[in-house]
Amino acid sequence: MTARLLPRVAAGVAAGTLLFLPAASLAYAQTTLTDLNVTVMDYAEEISAEDEQWLITATPDIDFPEVVQNVRYITLEGGSDSINDDLEELLRAEHPDWIQEDSFAPGEVIIAVGFDPNTMGVYAGNDVAAELGVAEPERYSGINDAMRPVLQEGRTAVAMYTGAQSVADTSVVTVPEETNWWVVGGVVGGIAAAGAGAVGVGVAASRKNKAKKARENFDYAQKHYGQTAQQLDGINIRAHSLTSPLADDELRRQWDDVHTRFLEVNDSFGSFGDLSASSDDKAFLAHADELEKVSTTVTQMETAQKNIDTLYDMEHGDEGVRRRELTRLREDIQEARLEINDKDSVLDDTLRELITRIEGMSTASPTFMDEYARVIRDYGAALTGVENHMEQVKRTEHATPTIYDNDWRVGTGYNSFVPFYMISTWHAADVSAASAASSSSGSSSSTFSSGFSGAGGGSSW
Repeated sequence: MTARLLPRVAAGVAAGTLLFLPAASLAYAQTTLTDLNVTVMDYAEEISAEDEQWLITATPDIDFPEVVQNVRYITLEGGSDSINDDLEELLRAEHPDWIQEDSFAPGEVIIAVGFDPNTMGVYAGNDVAAELGVAEPERYSGINDAMRPVLQEGRTAVAMYTGAQSVADTSVVTVPEETNWWVVGGVVGGIAAAGAGAVGVGVAASRKNKAKKARENFDYAQKHYGQTAQQLDGINIRAHSLTSPLADDELRRQWDDVHTRFLEVNDSFGSFGDLSASSDDKAFLAHADELEKVSTTVTQMETAQKNIDTLYDMEHGDEGVRRRELTRLREDIQEARLEINDKDSVLDDTLRELITRIEGMSTASPTFMDEYARVIRDYGAALTGVENHMEQVKRTEHATPTIYDNDWRVGTGYNSFVPFYMISTWHAADVSAASAASSSSGSSSSTFSSGFSGAGGGSSW
């Protein structure tokens, strides 16, 4: 592997205490902690400080068995096509206490993600693997498959957390497409009792996780629904008073959609009966799907409120908001210029002219919104040319962010406009998907060049 700078390192415990320690003191701190140790080692610098803290505080809530003592999240950059080899080399050089001669150290769960090339893997000590099945191909392949789409969306921390959750949930498996069911039937017939027990454990773990998520959705909806409901009339008035060109029919349709669904939340609460925080898992499981819909709707309404407020403030002359959105748009255009580089001088001139127009706009002008809409319209047309210069791959249908999505920006959807940052994110996901589909590295492998036989395996994403 190439030489790397020391990463940001963070460790935490289940009790909620946060420790931000230099690498030199990390090993000592971990030996003094009795609860689950969570370590984030971001060599690739792909995880924000906020996401590191979230991983540290959220991971102990995962329902790991007691055998799991340490969860390590590691990002790598500039390695080889084999993340298995890259990880082994890293641990032997920098963390020999996490790895033994032929296996990973007892109590270890390691989630690793590589960049340039894009790789990922999940690994565990033999004791952990024996209890959670991480040494089995269908398990480590299933865990990697769970992380892949989230990584392709650019959400590194969420993907790694998904990997940790999948380690704990033994029902997360990948079934081979071509399965000899006669052989499987014979095997199952020979070990029926043991097989039934394993399946039972997996189903129980899955149900427990589903009940836990339902409780979280219930708690979130209860805490946030009332406050948002009290503000609903004001939000609705603001939404229907928008007058700029950006507030087109599609944006109004999106608002009506989330508004209607939010009005139905009260009826949903009524259908939960006596459900409360003290109810048992069975009661929460009975309402799990509806609770997920309720929580999603409440979250989307909160997001819609924030986005409508932004557009409303821009329309009503808030120069701070106008300046902020101009800056974000200018940065997006500059990113588009970097994408085409020297491939198209005419297109680059068009993008530079758009930046000049933005820099010349007055945030106090009464015609600001009309000028902004024209820039959005012209930039959207230019982005068609930018896309033509990007690597040609099979494109997946991606949904344009709506007013109730976190990644919506002012102007998104107007004249079918989508900012370059979103186009770039979609394109990266399509490239990764195409690479995984055309290469055998898309499947998971547990092979280490050195002959090391630690539990787990890696793949591409």
